[in-house]
Formats: sequence, structure tokens, C-alpha cells
Amino acid sequence: MCGICGIIRFDGAPVMADMITAMSDRLAHRGPDGAGFYLDGSLGLGHRRLAILDLSSAGHQPMSYGDGCWWITYNGEIYNFLEVRSELEAKGYHFRSDGDTEVILAAYVEWGSQCLYRFNGMWAFAIWDSQKRTLFLARDRFGVKPLFYLRLPGCFAFASEMKAFLALPNFAPRINLPVFKAELLDIHSQEGGPNCLLQDVYRLPAGHWLHVAADGHITLQRWWRTFDHLTAVPQRLEEQAEQFASLFIDACRIRMRSDVPIGTSLSGGLDSSAVVCTVAKLARQGSARQAADWQRVFVATFPDTPVDERIYAEMVIQQTGVLPVFVVVDAQTTFDLWARTIYHVEQVVNGPLGNLWLLYENERRSGVVVTLDGHGGDELLAGYPHYTIAALYDAGSWPTHPRRYLELFDIYRGLLSSPSDTGPRTNLVSLAWETHAWLRGLRRLAQRYSVHKVNANRAAGLNTWFGPALAEVEPMSPTVSDELPDASLFRRTLYRDFHATVLPVILRNYDRMSMAHGVEVRMPFLDWRLVTLVFSLPDTSLLGQGYTKLILRRALQDSLPPAVVTRRDKIGFALPFSRWLLGEGIHQFARLLRDAGLPNSPLWRQDIVEAAVTQLECNPTWSHISAINTCLAAQLWLRQYVPNGNGL
Repeated sequence: MCGICGIIRFDGAPVMADMITAMSDRLAHRGPDGAGFYLDGSLGLGHRRLAILDLSSAGHQPMSYGDGCWWITYNGEIYNFLEVRSELEAKGYHFRSDGDTEVILAAYVEWGSQCLYRFNGMWAFAIWDSQKRTLFLARDRFGVKPLFYLRLPGCFAFASEMKAFLALPNFAPRINLPVFKAELLDIHSQEGGPNCLLQDVYRLPAGHWLHVAADGHITLQRWWRTFDHLTAVPQRLEEQAEQFASLFIDACRIRMRSDVPIGTSLSGGLDSSAVVCTVAKLARQGSARQAADWQRVFVATFPDTPVDERIYAEMVIQQTGVLPVFVVVDAQTTFDLWARTIYHVEQVVNGPLGNLWLLYENERRSGVVVTLDGHGGDELLAGYPHYTIAALYDAGSWPTHPRRYLELFDIYRGLLSSPSDTGPRTNLVSLAWETHAWLRGLRRLAQRYSVHKVNANRAAGLNTWFGPALAEVEPMSPTVSDELPDASLFRRTLYRDFHATVLPVILRNYDRMSMAHGVEVRMPFLDWRLVTLVFSLPDTSLLGQGYTKLILRRALQDSLPPAVVTRRDKIGFALPFSRWLLGEGIHQFARLLRDAGLPNSPLWRQDIVEAAVTQLECNPTWSHISAINTCLAAQLWLRQYVPNGNGL
């Protein structure tokens, strides 16, 4: 919901309306339903509105409270705003609007920064105290909604997206080369931390707040750490599953609160299927402020490719009776959108995001403004193969813990199997012989993964592409989540991916691609109550009995199609990129390289680039394509954010 921005000056000069308007105009895609600004001398706040709760003018922002003492510009949703509002009303607070924005203001007045703990939702907001002349900014627990800030002499600015800063006349964009190189080598290395691709621009990390004093002093504080909120859980899997189901259902229920139509993105995988089936059941029961229009699901399809999951999506559609919209994703459209998606995502990415773009474009075109999606389920519930590899490493050698080791190996084998392989292997003798051939390789892989190093082959390959401007730069250190130094490799990997590396990148991509079309994504798996429960569970409740995400399968086994519950392979919401590029798509890829000006950039070695472009259409290999793909993404970003290569 929405795009926000603002400026506070410390030299006494006033902030002008045209400056705030110019910033908010860069964010117009995030809020197509209205624009507003508030000026208070050296302070200016801007807002672009995506109207979801209280569609009247009473929901307009920036919004004031307490006779104009406090002002807010806000992006996000507080799903439990009805409950928080009731608590505040019992304390004597009164409200003029019927949404969640005014509830945030009143909660801040009552509890200060401690109000954040009472919110269940996603948010990035700034609150101005006009009497104390201070600014308070906060971001939600897991960083679902973005927030950036810019430090310049005598000035502090903030915005939902970095592109808003490009409208400021005193900001000359320059590349932050250490961050740039780090992201080239590992796209997951920086998103969870404060450092950005542009110098002087910082990301407010997830679970942090920031206070700007009248004299320009800045205080940054972490207010949320998941490890501090773990909870006692029942010992029996059945009781754990009941608790999980109760929380998941309620997480979906409060995320159905909307005054505009909602829908769901359905891949056919376990996570999105769980959301669709739960929403369908809740819709028939009804609850406060529940959206009246909820029935539509949107399915991205890749016909005649191994990553197409339409068959499973159709099982969910048939069981729930929802109304499907199938979105066909093809190579030509994806390549044509590449530069545009990078402009919106604002980062170096390892491939085009055309599937996300087309999905949310179709949702908005169909009148859907809010979508409940299954993002975060893999990172929370250990759905990727490398989590099983880490657990195998923890299990030790085969002779030491044979049953657990073989169980984990069978899970790993199932992840790489065909969709028709729907059950765990029970013949341990047969599986033992198969495991023996894989044992050393898996343990070496787990050991390499445990030290968080950049893939050596990838780094070595890319280093040959770097021109002098990059070759001598030391890459920025990766963001590392170190709350669990004594935990198992599996626990450290899962916690790090969720809080610092993989999930932050996924949240960024989905936020930018959905908000590019004015669509809000809500994610039940990121309900903080569910997250703290899952991180409190034993490993066997996540990886066990032949399956990943065991707790989710047990919790919702009666609500989902059986074939979805027992499915063991893992595809993910991915493009058939390699198939496209090793086929006719290679010519479109080569055209993109030339149009992007890659051979003329000082960041890259010209001889390597020219040879690579020539080789592409003659004898392409996937390793060759992978390296040049990363450089292309970087060049497309550079061309749009640092024109003509300035600031190298």
C-alpha cells in the first residue's frame, strides 16, 4: 500500500512543495489513487495513495493526529488494526477515519516506539512530532515493506524506493563500488543490511527504527530479533500441527480485511495452495471487514516446459471453486521487459523478472488490488534442497545416525525427483546403497555451504570480466545473521536465509513487481506469531517422514488436494530461462547485450565482453550465459540510475 517520501533540513531553510512533489511523482506507481504532501518549515512529507482501507477522503495522507501535533506518511497494512483500535478506544482515544493509519498514530502517542510490538502486519512509516521537531521512522519485523534514507550535508531524506532521490537537485547519483561488486558476486549478500548500490543511500534494515533529532543527530536501533521471541511448543507433532493450523488460519483471516477486491497468486506448489484453500474456507465463514470479492486466483504458466505447475494449480481450483486467470509467460515478452523490471527492482538481479511483472499486471487489470500469496514459506519451513544438505551435515556420518541420515537423504532425493514420485522410500537397504554413492559429495557440499563463501567458480568467472574500476575494489562484506553462533548448520542456514540473505531479496522483488502495478501483496507465512512458532520447533517437524515442510503438510492435510500434500519435488516459481537461452531466445539475449551498451562500459574488460557476445550466437554454454547475464543486469541498472557511467 502506497509510496512515501520526505525531507528534513537542518540549516533552517524551508522545504518546498515542488521538491516533495517531484519525489512522490517518482513513486506514482505505488499509489495510483491519490497524492498528498505536508509542509512544516524545514520538514516536508509526501504520499502516494493506494486506497485499500477506508476509501474516503478521511483516509488521505499525510494524516494528522492530536490537533496537528503528529503527522504520518505510511506504507503498509496493520492487519490487527481493529483489535488495537478497540484497546485504544478503551483508553479514551477517538478516531475520525475507519482505516489503520490513524490507529498507528494513536498507538504511537500512547506507547511510543513500543507500539511496534503491538502491530501484526507490514509497514514502513515516518511520524513527525511538530512540537519536538523530530522524525521517527520504522520498518516491520521482516522487512516486507521497503524504506531508504539519504544523508547529505544539512539534509536527511527518506523514500519507499531509491529512485525518488533522483528527483533531488542536490543529489548526484554515484555507484557504491564495494556494494556493486558484492552484489555481482552474490545477489543475496547485501539486501538484508543497510548498504545500497548508490553512495550516501542506506536501507533501514528490517526490525529497526530510526530517530532524527532537530539538530540532525540520528539514532538507529533494532527493535525486533526473532530469536528473542521463541516460544515453548508441544512435544507431539500432532499438537504442533494443531497450533500451526490455528495460527495460519488466523493469519489468513486478518489478511482478508480489505475494502477492495482481493485475490491470490497460485503456482500449484504447497505454499500458495495452502493459502488458496484456507482463504476459500474462511470466505464462507465470514469475518469483520472481510473483502466481498475474493474468488480470483492468478496462475503463471510456462507451456511445454519442466517448470510449468498448472496441473497442480488446477487441482486446487477444482477443489475450492475459485475463478482462475491463467497468465502465459513467454521468452519474447520477458526479454522485452528486462530493463523495465530492473528499473523498478532497483538492484542487480540474476535474471529477468517478467513472470512476476506479468502476474501482477494481470491482477490489477482484472480489478484485484490486494493479493494473498505464499511467499516466505520455503525460507520459513526449509523447502529448498540446501536446507536438507545442511541437515545431512548435522546428522553426521551414515554409520553414526543411520536412520536420520537415510531419512534426510530420501527427502533430498525426493526434492530432485519427478512430480510422479509422491512418497518416501521405505526400503532402507536399497536407499543405503544409493546413499553410499552420494555421501562424500553431499558432505563436501554442506561443508562449503557452511562457511558462507561466494561460489568459487562463479567468482572466478566473473572476475575475468571486471575492468580496472572494479578489479581493484574489495567487495563489501555480506550481511550475516549471527544470533545463533552455537546452533546447528541447519538452524544457522535457515535463520540466516530468512533474516539476512534469501528472503530479503524475494521480498524486495515481489514488492517492486507488484507495486509497479499498484497491487499489494500480503503474506500469511510472515505472520510474526507463525514465524516464532516455527523457529521454536525441532528439526524433525520441518524435515521428517520423507518430506520437507512436514508441519505444514500435517496441519492442512485435510484442506489440500492429496496430490499437493504428498508432492515431494521442488520447482519454485522460476522461469524456464536456461531452455529459452539455449534455444531461439539466445538471439534476443544477444540483442539486449548490444542495446544495453555492455561492450562500451568501463566496468567491464572490452576484449572479454566482445568475445562473449560473439560466442553467444555460435556456441553458447550455460556457465558462459550465467556470467554475462549478471553483467547485463548490472549494466541495465547502471544505465538507468547512473547515466553515462558518471560516478565511477
